[in-house]
Amino acid sequence: MYKLNRKLHVSWQVGFVCAGFLAGTLLSLVPETAIFASVYWPLIALLIMALVFKKSRIWMLILAVIAGMLVGLWRGTIERVGMNDYEDFINHNVTLMGRVVEDPDIGSGNELRLKLNQIVIDDKGLPGTIWVSILGHIGDIKRSDLVTINGKLKVGFGTYPVSMSFAKLEGTKRGSSDDIARDLRDAFGNELSNAISGPAKDLGMGILAGQKTALPYDISDAFRIAGLTHIVVASGYNLTILTRFARRLFFKISRLATLFGAGGMVFAFACVTGFSPSMTRAALVAGLSLLAWYFGRKFHPAVLLLFVAAITVAINPTYIWGDAGWFMSFFAFVGVIILAPLIKQYFWGTDKIKETTKTIKSKVKGFGTNVRQIVIETLSAQVFAAPVIALFMSQFAPYGLLANLLVLPFVPITMLLTFIAGIAGWLVPFVAPIIGWSAQKMLDYIIWVSQRVSELPNSSFAVDFGMWMFVVVIAIEIAIIIFLWRKTGYKFRDSNVVE
Repeated sequence: MYKLNRKLHVSWQVGFVCAGFLAGTLLSLVPETAIFASVYWPLIALLIMALVFKKSRIWMLILAVIAGMLVGLWRGTIERVGMNDYEDFINHNVTLMGRVVEDPDIGSGNELRLKLNQIVIDDKGLPGTIWVSILGHIGDIKRSDLVTINGKLKVGFGTYPVSMSFAKLEGTKRGSSDDIARDLRDAFGNELSNAISGPAKDLGMGILAGQKTALPYDISDAFRIAGLTHIVVASGYNLTILTRFARRLFFKISRLATLFGAGGMVFAFACVTGFSPSMTRAALVAGLSLLAWYFGRKFHPAVLLLFVAAITVAINPTYIWGDAGWFMSFFAFVGVIILAPLIKQYFWGTDKIKETTKTIKSKVKGFGTNVRQIVIETLSAQVFAAPVIALFMSQFAPYGLLANLLVLPFVPITMLLTFIAGIAGWLVPFVAPIIGWSAQKMLDYIIWVSQRVSELPNSSFAVDFGMWMFVVVIAIEIAIIIFLWRKTGYKFRDSNVVE
């Protein structure tokens, strides 16, 4: 009874509210009525939360979850009810206008694939994001453009309420200040072509700025089969490299300079790449971790994950309804910040490291430690991402770990060399190919690895992976985490994502 009545740190209350919010948003898909759309539900939830945070007892965590669920049910129901407005247009030819959310993608049939929001049909604004394909490279369509298309609207898939295949493009509108970060990125890409040529240039822009539109389909497919797509699509790995670089760059000035310098780089990078589910998650994690580091506070990774997940779902509830990118980003992150440190502590605890490195020189030891960290974090991320990939895409890439080990150690230096090549292409284009030679070779190597790995026997095969199997695998992985945590006694608050 004493344990149930003892005080609890406020961060855990926040975490349980967030967990309830996520559960409520997911459950909002179940009832067909709009009963939870009433504004009274979040008001009731606020009253419950006021009681929870005032008392701050373990037994009141149940009320914290209930309060979060009420808010989640309300937010999810509002989004779901708004999606019903598409029903009047399904299986009809319509002309619609929408804004391109992310960089267009190229399909296997050379079609242009778009994600559109801010949808308007017959002068009626509609919520959500829809999926559209346009046959051929018609027009110069970019992120943030307003496009007008015509075609037959069909029932959607995944998190898309509706979709439209082989639509006809009727018009494109681009404002001079619609997306300044995109324009700066594209201008840099043009200058980079003075220093780096061929697919390597497109890959360089993908690694540096998350722009994968121009990558030929065969190379893009090779990256997918080899499990390397995450280095082309801007993600947490890019931001980890950026924030660690920024900390080393600004730390000698002051902590405040480090906070604003690193935070500014994170925000600028997110603006350049676009706020996809994975980038939104990564930017929030990096930003919150920087703030915690500056004020001398520490997040428990479980609370951090729940808090960031709740924020992203509050912005777009469809993420938790089946967005593969959102789930993959969070599950891979669980592997990196929870499973990876437990594995390192279990096999290479402080005492074990001292015993096994007495005769090793410092530089060699440092290199070995970095390689070991990359191996463990890559393996941990793939352990948690693999069930998500199997569930959503019914695929498994057995050589993904091999490809990542051959590529990831070179990604940071490749980003730096590509950036230098782009600056050279802008300032001294006549000698840019010489300056960009090293970046060209590094990028060509990464492409070569992806192609060779994707050509290996059984490099990717279909798997029948249902929801029950997914739940069982995740439960086993959670059990392994609990076992390692109890064995090592690892204190998660001692680590920080940006350190």
